[in-house]
Amino acid sequence: MKLTGNVEIIPYLHGKLTFARQVRELFLKGKYDCVAVDIPSVFQDHISAAIENLPLISAVVARGYSEPLFYIPVDPCDAAVESIRQSSLHHIPSFCIGSSELRVPRLLAPLPDEYMETRIGIDIYNTLCLKAAGLPEEGSPDDIECQYMAGRIHQLEAGYKNILVLLHYRNFVRTIFHFRQEKTYNMRFDEERSYSILSGLINPDHLYFALGELPFITGKYEKERYDPFAPPFDIVESVKDLFRETRDQYFDSKDEVMSLSPVRIQAALTFLRNITVMSGRIIPDLFDIVEAAKGVGGNAYAVRILKSARYYPYIPAVNRNELIGTGIDRILIPEWGRFDSVNLFRDFQMYWRSISIKPDPSIERKKRYRYSWNPMGMCSHIPEDRRIESFNSFVRNKTLRVLMEDLIRSEKFTTSVKDGIDIRETLRNWHTGDIYVKELPPSKGKIDTVVIIFDSKNDHRYPHRATWYAEHNEESTLTFYATDPMENLIGPGIARCHYGGLSLLFPPRTIPDIFSMTSGMDFPDLATRLTYGALLFSSEKNVGYIAAKKPGPVLKSIASKLKKHLVWIPMNSFSGETLNRLRKFHILNGKNVRSWAARFIED
Repeated sequence: MKLTGNVEIIPYLHGKLTFARQVRELFLKGKYDCVAVDIPSVFQDHISAAIENLPLISAVVARGYSEPLFYIPVDPCDAAVESIRQSSLHHIPSFCIGSSELRVPRLLAPLPDEYMETRIGIDIYNTLCLKAAGLPEEGSPDDIECQYMAGRIHQLEAGYKNILVLLHYRNFVRTIFHFRQEKTYNMRFDEERSYSILSGLINPDHLYFALGELPFITGKYEKERYDPFAPPFDIVESVKDLFRETRDQYFDSKDEVMSLSPVRIQAALTFLRNITVMSGRIIPDLFDIVEAAKGVGGNAYAVRILKSARYYPYIPAVNRNELIGTGIDRILIPEWGRFDSVNLFRDFQMYWRSISIKPDPSIERKKRYRYSWNPMGMCSHIPEDRRIESFNSFVRNKTLRVLMEDLIRSEKFTTSVKDGIDIRETLRNWHTGDIYVKELPPSKGKIDTVVIIFDSKNDHRYPHRATWYAEHNEESTLTFYATDPMENLIGPGIARCHYGGLSLLFPPRTIPDIFSMTSGMDFPDLATRLTYGALLFSSEKNVGYIAAKKPGPVLKSIASKLKKHLVWIPMNSFSGETLNRLRKFHILNGKNVRSWAARFIED
């Protein structure tokens, strides 16, 4: 808005992309010969030099006679920083018109999400926020500072013809009020207070605590600035890209990428939207993003999303020990030490929140786990046993239903509906007007063996082949081939593996090791050897066979010789989520490991 004929004044919040973009647009449309921002004047000489270092992000720190220390992060997404940056590009002077006395700024109550500006316009958004931010009390330190800044604007007005003034929401209304008062025209300014000032680059790992936007959003804005033809990116769309790009970049295995299908990514985004809206916002914060990622992709994916969201691509090439460390109300300066601090660009309360994430162990720790592994003691994780036994029971019943469907008889309705109306047959003969009913034959035989083949083409990935015998009568005899447990140790005595294929015999019985028994036979792959063993030791004629494809000629021939029948159930008749959870399992190095395994294994 035009305050006078030569003074244009705009309100803003610190560290928000919306206002930085607004400043850029003003400089593209208008021509100014001076910029004034409501930053304390003690930073006048140092902030311009720090802005010259952008895109490397610095902090300008002021130290008085006592704690706390006050600092300003040179945030690219901050409108005040952007205005000084633009003034430097246009070779016009910039002034910090805030009071030289540093004090803790008044934190604001939650305001409408800045994303609403794209829908309702910046003027309506500013009006809503100014009303929500409230006014400082008359005579309060905030009010006196507004009076001070009004006097500084009068001072600049005498020397410049076209001035752009940026005032924070907490100062905007009262500064305009005092600007109209006679006493501000002839205000006398006290001598500036003395502070020790230094500036330095912020540790990239600590940028989240210093910036107003997430570091990866800040990095995107820097890239946008360097391309004059680039359209403005959308923050919400960028969060979607964060989920997708993290999946594509961090997972080396195609199976891991496939496990996070677009449907699951969409489920994570839907969940993220819901918890964000429940928090009264539109743009999610880091906590919600990580929580949504964990809910869909587990701990490993959540950790990678956290790293991606905190990643700022412009990293200083200096020793990490020389960088300034920032946290919530704490700062670490190599020359001075660790102090309580106040971030003058923080408008809202920031507080710690905890989320339980179990990150993958480091390479050194994995080595220690491997050295302490006892190859003579292995057992299963009990929750996974229950899960696979439940699935086994479901598959055996499903196999019986498949067998039964082949024997269903359909006939015209006369006096009894028998086992129900046969809809398919009735529709097929719709033109005759007859109704057909079906009769289910009594089930014959049982299913005691189920074979599940996840991968039959990559035997080299599955060097671990074993038969596990049941610990009690409710468990099956399990034969499987899987990935090497030594390749992925996630905890002391805990290895994560993936099945290539498995067979389950229930009721349990003692059988010889199938893979040792078939080592000299001429079978083409592990899947065939596993299926042969299941057919050989099954006491029933029919065996459930779950795989992506129907049994081939070799398997049919083997089944025929053993007088058995493989009942094929397509793999895609089960949900991908269920199969992924079944396929991943853990081997424990002894039963005593079960007491602490849950601390390292995500459910």
